[in-house]
Amino acid sequence: MSSSADCYSVGRRQVDSCPHLSGAHRMSTPSRASALTRRSLLAGACTLPAAAFELAGLSERSLAADGAGGRTLRVGLIGCGGRGTGAAMQAAIADPAVRVVALADLFEDQVASSAGLLAHALGDRFEASRERRYVGPGAALDLVGSGVDVVILAGPPSTRPAHLEAAVAAGLHVWCETPAAIDPAGLSRFAAALDAAEASGLVVASGLCSRFSSPTVSTVERVLDGAVGTIRSISLHHDGGLPWWKPLPETASAAEQLERNWISYASRSGGSFLEHHVHALDRALWLLGNDEPVAVEPVGRSEAPAAGHGGDVPEAVRVRYRFASGVVLDASCRRSATPRGSVESVVGSHGRADLLGGTVEEAGKTPWEADRCSLGNAGTMYQVSIDAFLCTIRSGLADRDETGTGTTLSGRRLLRATGLAVMGRMAAEGRSIHWKGLVSPSARA
Repeated sequence: MSSSADCYSVGRRQVDSCPHLSGAHRMSTPSRASALTRRSLLAGACTLPAAAFELAGLSERSLAADGAGGRTLRVGLIGCGGRGTGAAMQAAIADPAVRVVALADLFEDQVASSAGLLAHALGDRFEASRERRYVGPGAALDLVGSGVDVVILAGPPSTRPAHLEAAVAAGLHVWCETPAAIDPAGLSRFAAALDAAEASGLVVASGLCSRFSSPTVSTVERVLDGAVGTIRSISLHHDGGLPWWKPLPETASAAEQLERNWISYASRSGGSFLEHHVHALDRALWLLGNDEPVAVEPVGRSEAPAAGHGGDVPEAVRVRYRFASGVVLDASCRRSATPRGSVESVVGSHGRADLLGGTVEEAGKTPWEADRCSLGNAGTMYQVSIDAFLCTIRSGLADRDETGTGTTLSGRRLLRATGLAVMGRMAAEGRSIHWKGLVSPSARA
């Protein structure tokens, strides 16, 4: 078993080399980040327990280093739910010169709740005065024009292409939650905005946090190094519980129901296969590099929405992708009141790997197992991914990996993973579209 520090180190190689982040931050972040996981912050209308702030460890020591990260970065948050509020906190944890200066959401109570949590956690690093708390349909555009340097996009997935487009046009760096869009039109718009951002030297990063998970990074690297031989097939099957649902009074309109419970409506979230499974699909693309899907087909029928749970998202979607290399990828996502667990496996010419378990079985060798994160520290990947985003902004150096380079590389990974998810969802609905019709040529980096 690895220590929490070991768990933290594998995913933060870029961050540790960044001179703009303080040494105190690098030593103390694991315990702070552990409480701020995506799932713990996603449920409910931004109602974190008070203990979360104590676990977040925003100590006097870490908050005293004002200006250590260089010039102040003014951060604005669009989408004041749990995940957005958590990301804003993590940005302040990552860099002592970050100030959260503006908030935007469709609903006033969401903005107020987020403001209360951020003020309590960040102290004088929270500078969103009441004049900079924007509410209503035009709130996002108001925030983009308010003088921020960085914007966090955490509204419903259906809004992200337009929000990215507006932020890039305003010359802002962007942190974008997953997925990038919900349909082909949104993907095209997102791709064009990425091209514009790259041309302007703006950083666009995504919430694909498993790229910063120590056990996942180690397992993927081992597979890419040839431990299982040539990849033949990949299986990604998620069978989890129901998404959150916020009960509303009978007086609430249908429009308010739709917006407050967007995760359960395909017109806002794109459905669970897209909204939830995009992370698993990204892990498959990580392994397959520039290999491209040439066909996708449904496997069985999509199941009706779960009884007793609102919304119109199917309970289960199952599809099969065929890639140009001959690799077959089976993917399914089911969310119900009777979850059965998840499986992510890779089968190669002389071995297999378990992406969730962090194990590799190589023919004729003792099975290999990745070091695990210490209990309570698995959530560090969310913090480290934002650390890397801010480091890229501070350093002015393009992100890079074995498949490409650029200030929008992380955003392009999100575009590809979302494109694969949109292909699958459309196939399950009896519709088809070609991969090259979903992403721009530059998005294949």
